[in-house]
Amino acid sequence: MKKIVIIIGSILMLCNTNIKAQINYENTYSLPNTHCNFRITNLGNNNYKYVVVNYHDHYFSLYNLDHTPLMLNISVPLLVDTGNGSYNIAYITSTLFDCDSNTIEYALFEINATPTTKFYIYRTDGSLFFSRDSVTMPYCSLCGAGGADVEGITNTATGAKMLLFNSNNQFFVYNLCGTLPETISEIQQGNHYVQVYPNPTTGEITFEIDAPSNMEDYQLYIYDATLQKVKSENCSGRKTLTIDNSILSSGNYFYSLQTKNKIVQTGKFIITK
Repeated sequence: MKKIVIIIGSILMLCNTNIKAQINYENTYSLPNTHCNFRITNLGNNNYKYVVVNYHDHYFSLYNLDHTPLMLNISVPLLVDTGNGSYNIAYITSTLFDCDSNTIEYALFEINATPTTKFYIYRTDGSLFFSRDSVTMPYCSLCGAGGADVEGITNTATGAKMLLFNSNNQFFVYNLCGTLPETISEIQQGNHYVQVYPNPTTGEITFEIDAPSNMEDYQLYIYDATLQKVKSENCSGRKTLTIDNSILSSGNYFYSLQTKNKIVQTGKFIITK
């Protein structure tokens, strides 16, 4: 009897181990060309986002961990393929540079290049937050024989420090207001401007939109599961929009309420037929 109990216990332990070891598929991101980069970044306070950087078309996009779009096609005209004398993006953050949790900033600088151009920090709405002439940032990944990373921003006991340098071998130290990653509140996203029903739906679907009073003109975009845009509507003020789903197949869809400069709310709906 004891041997039977031991054998049964061992089988249960093996089954339990297999359950814990399961790997579950979530989503596929199809990058538009070979000049793209895909990674996960921490905006702050463990607020992780997926990032798609498209060097060829000069933009990057942010997605939530549930794969709904947060911000799409943020234009970066200076962005080109990485290499000597080219610009790249680093430190996409909601609070590191200006400590305003309602905006997202990123650093744009030359990698492995003679520092003869500008170092930039931009907001995702396109406004310039900071720049300095004739400097770049010490930054490389797996550089040198030891494979060590070199980064231009480091946390210290007196706050995060940013290092820039020029061709005269001068290093400039800046104190930043946040930490890397930040430990203050996440970016706040509106979640009450759009009501969608019925969801799931087998026929028509209705969007009731009560936009913020300071948002005169906005757009509602609808994307399929591969994030290809299938419909868009220009709106203003309060709006009720009913869509006939006869032209849409069964599956998952995403919607995005946005202005010219930012996405105000995103969500998901399901069509079943």
